[in-house]
Amino acid sequence: MSNISAEHIKLLREKTGAGMMDCKKALVENDGDISKATSWLRKKGIAKAEKKSSRVAAQGLVGLKSCDNFSLLLEINSETDFVSKNIDFQNFVDNILDISISKKHTIHSLLEAQYRNNETVAVALQNLVAKIGENIVIRRLVYLDADSKNTLFGSYVHNKINDNIGRMACVVKMFSNDNSNKAVIDLANKIAMHITALKPLALDEKSLDTSFIEKEREIYTSQLKASGKPENIIDKIVDGKVKKYLSEVTLINQNWVLEPSQTLDQVLKEFNSNNNCNLSIIDYKLFILGEGIEVEEKSFSEEVASQVNNTT
Repeated sequence: MSNISAEHIKLLREKTGAGMMDCKKALVENDGDISKATSWLRKKGIAKAEKKSSRVAAQGLVGLKSCDNFSLLLEINSETDFVSKNIDFQNFVDNILDISISKKHTIHSLLEAQYRNNETVAVALQNLVAKIGENIVIRRLVYLDADSKNTLFGSYVHNKINDNIGRMACVVKMFSNDNSNKAVIDLANKIAMHITALKPLALDEKSLDTSFIEKEREIYTSQLKASGKPENIIDKIVDGKVKKYLSEVTLINQNWVLEPSQTLDQVLKEFNSNNNCNLSIIDYKLFILGEGIEVEEKSFSEEVASQVNNTT
């Protein structure tokens, strides 16, 4: 496949940080498949596993809220960062959180729910779009259920505007035999902060897809063979690399953000021993504003110009 578009090359460059010609060759070799081309570049040692700039940030706000029965995370997107600073937009996000916590919703049922003044959320959203002059989308909504009275939710909002909304938000679901213990609540909130900072891919190794681990093993093997390492030691080196990788991407095995000499698993065991409790992590959800959204990058002057044009 020789007809590779400039847009495909641009996307692969943003994702991997590799050079233009390397990206073009990788796409040609893999029939234009960006995922396969990314792996191909990594095997050649040209690209890193994950380049921070591959996470293109859309604008808007994320939020969280908890009640006795569940916790929720919400993301509402706008076209520019100007809107996230708009008080009408912020109030809208807060109001949608209140509606979403009153009962569990899908995006569809949320849009049909009553907002205020006998109008639905969908109508209120249309009115806000008309007032602000930008496209605004309720992008995603997720819930974590409380399974029993022993369920505890920890939470954290980063770059926050108020206690419930900001640019990143995390809820961690935990089991505890003493939900009223201030130290337990404090640790649960700190674990949510840790997740926001280190962004684990899964709770533990069992939570990761086996094909994902095998893909990493294949990439490490290809890199070592290309570097000329003897065949008889490659498997042992790969085992070590995979173990190290898993310690970086699985929550329970990560180094504790507040004390890097300990893993989170060690922190929990020590805490339980010192406080005579059995605190454990069941699940977590993390929303990063704009994660996974492809947007056209604009200069600051272009963003200002578009905002001015929308208000004239």
